[in-house]
Amino acid sequence: MTRNPFALLKQVRRLSLPTMVLAAGVLCVCAVTLAQQAQPTAADVATTDQPTATTAPAVPTPQEYYKGKFGGDLWVLAPPLVAILLAIMSRQVVVSLFVGVLVAAYMLLPCRGPEAAFADAPTVLRGVRVAVEEYLVGGIVDLDPDYGYYRVQIIVFTMAIGAMVGVVGAIGGTRAVVDAMSRWARTSRRAQLSGWVAGHAVFFDDYANTMILGPTLRPLFDRLRVSRAKLAYIVDSTAAPVASLVPIGTWIGAEVGYIKDGLDAANASALATGQAVPEIVANASAYHVFLASIGYRFYALFALALVALIALTRRDFGPMKKAEREAAQRSVYAMAQEDGGAPPGRAWYALLPVLLMVVVTVVILVLPGWQTLPQDATLSLDTVKDVLVGADPYRSILYGAVAGLALALLIALVARNAKFREAVDGGLESMSRMFPAIVILVLAWALSDATRALQLGEVVSDALKDAQFAPMFLPMTVFGAACLVSFATGSSWGTMGILCPATVMVAAKLCADMPAAEAAPLFYSAVGAVLAGSIFGDHCSPISDTTVLSSLATSCTLEQHVWTQMPYALLAAVVSVGAGNVLCNIYGKPWWMGVLAGVVALLLIVLILGRRAPAPQPPAMPPSPINAPGF
Repeated sequence: MTRNPFALLKQVRRLSLPTMVLAAGVLCVCAVTLAQQAQPTAADVATTDQPTATTAPAVPTPQEYYKGKFGGDLWVLAPPLVAILLAIMSRQVVVSLFVGVLVAAYMLLPCRGPEAAFADAPTVLRGVRVAVEEYLVGGIVDLDPDYGYYRVQIIVFTMAIGAMVGVVGAIGGTRAVVDAMSRWARTSRRAQLSGWVAGHAVFFDDYANTMILGPTLRPLFDRLRVSRAKLAYIVDSTAAPVASLVPIGTWIGAEVGYIKDGLDAANASALATGQAVPEIVANASAYHVFLASIGYRFYALFALALVALIALTRRDFGPMKKAEREAAQRSVYAMAQEDGGAPPGRAWYALLPVLLMVVVTVVILVLPGWQTLPQDATLSLDTVKDVLVGADPYRSILYGAVAGLALALLIALVARNAKFREAVDGGLESMSRMFPAIVILVLAWALSDATRALQLGEVVSDALKDAQFAPMFLPMTVFGAACLVSFATGSSWGTMGILCPATVMVAAKLCADMPAAEAAPLFYSAVGAVLAGSIFGDHCSPISDTTVLSSLATSCTLEQHVWTQMPYALLAAVVSVGAGNVLCNIYGKPWWMGVLAGVVALLLIVLILGRRAPAPQPPAMPPSPINAPGF
C-alpha cells in the first residue's frame, strides 16, 4: 500500500516547537562533548619529578571532567532528561531512549582512557559502538556479583509468564476466573478495590506482584470497562510501596544492607576524627532503623492510600479521567472478541499454575537462608530478616514462572479442553506480544547503566553532603534528591544504594548534638525519606523497569501508563512533603499525625479535582446465534 508522499511532511509540520528545540539541544550536547575532547584539561596529563619522563595520561572521572565545564557537573543530568522529555513530547519511547543512550555514550568518551575498547575507532563511530556494544548488548549480559545474569533471567521469566497466561487463556482458564470474580466484583469500584487488596496480598516482591496481578486482573477490568491505564496504575502503585514497607520480602535485604553501610560509615568516620560516636547510631541495628523508619515513609504510604481513595470514590483527574471515559464508552462486544473466543473452562485451570508459581517462588526465595539458620532458631522478625538477607528474587521468580508454564501445558494436555496445538499457539502468541515492551526494557537498562557510569548519583550525593542547612530541612532535601535521582536513573535500588549511606552519615552528624528525643524522629525521618523517595522514579520515570513491566503485564502502552499515572504520583509526593516533612519535621508533630493529615488532604483533593466517568452498564454476553437478527 503506497502512502501519500506528503504524509511525512505533514507529520513534521505537526511537531511542536519544544520538540524541535529539544532535538536541537540533543545535537548541541553531542557537538559540545565532541569538541571538548580535543581540549586538554588540567587532569588530562600528569607529570613526574623527572622533566624528561611523563606518565600515562590520567583519565578523569565524569564528575571531575564536567565539574569544570559550563554548568558544572550537572551536565550528567543531560542524557536522562533528554530521553524523558523527548518521550513525553514525541510519544516515541524507543527512539527517545536510544537517543538518551547515545548522548550518554558520547559524554563518556572524554573519560575513557586510550586502553579502553574502541579507542582506535573514529570519534563518531566510537560513541555509537559504546552505546550499542557496551550498554545495549553488554547491559543484557551484565554479570552482577550478587544476582548473576539477572537481566537475562528477567527477560526469560517475563516471556515464561506471558506464555503461561496465553496457554491458560487458550484453554478457558482465564475466562472461568473472570466469571467467578465477576460474581462479587460486579462494579468498577469493586474491581479496583480487588486490585488494591490483591496488591497487598502479593507482598513479597514487586516483580512478582506486577507479573501475577496484571494478566490475572486484566480480563476482569476489560469486562467491567475499567481502563487498562487504571489497572496499570493500581498494579504499579501497590507493587513497590508494599514490597518496600513489609519486613518480609525481597526488598528487606537491600534496604537493611544500605542502612548498615551508612551506620558503619558514620561510626568509622566519628572514630577516625576522634569525635564521640553519635548516640543515635552507637548501638542502633540496621533492622531496627528499618522498622522505625516505616512510619516516616510518607510517599509510599500516601501512594497506597491514594489508590484506595481513587477506587472508593471512582473519581479521576488528568489524563486518567479521559482514559476512564473512553473505557466506559467502549463496546462490551469488542472486549469479548479480544478474548479470542476461548472455550469454557474451569477456574482451577488458571489458579493452579499461578498458585504453583507463587509457591515455587517463595520456597526458592527462603530455602537458601533457611538452611543456614541454627537449629535452635525461633520464629521472629529478626529470623525472617536473616532468611531473606541473601535471597535471590530473580532466580526464584524465574523457576516459579517456568513451573507455572509447565503446569499450564500439562493441564492443557490432560484436560483436553482445547487442542494442545492451540494451547501452545496461544502461549507463543501471548509471548510475542511482550516483545515490544522487552525492547523498551533493554533500552531502559542501557540508559540506566550509562547514567550510572556518568556518576549522576555521586554528583547529587556530594551536593547533599556539602550543603549547609538546618537539621529540620534534612528529610525534605533528602526526599527531593531521591526523587530526582530515581526519576533520572529509573532505579529505586540504585538510588537507595547511592543516597542511603550518605543520608545516614549526614543525619548522624546533624543529630550528634541534639537531644535524643529530638534526634530520633529526625534521623528516622531522613532514612524514611530516602527509601520512599527512591520509589518515586518507579512510578513516574519511563525508563524504570518496574514501570515498563507494569505496562507490559496490563497490556497498556508505556506512554499512556506514564502519562496517566504521573499526576497521581506527583500528588502523593507533594502531600508527603506538606503533611509529612513540613508538619512532622518542621513543626515537630508525630508521624501518625502526618499520615492522618495526609490521607485527609488526599481525600479532599480527590473530591475537589476528581470527576466520575459515566457509569457503564453491566456487561452482557453477546447474543446467541438463535436470537440474532435474521436467524
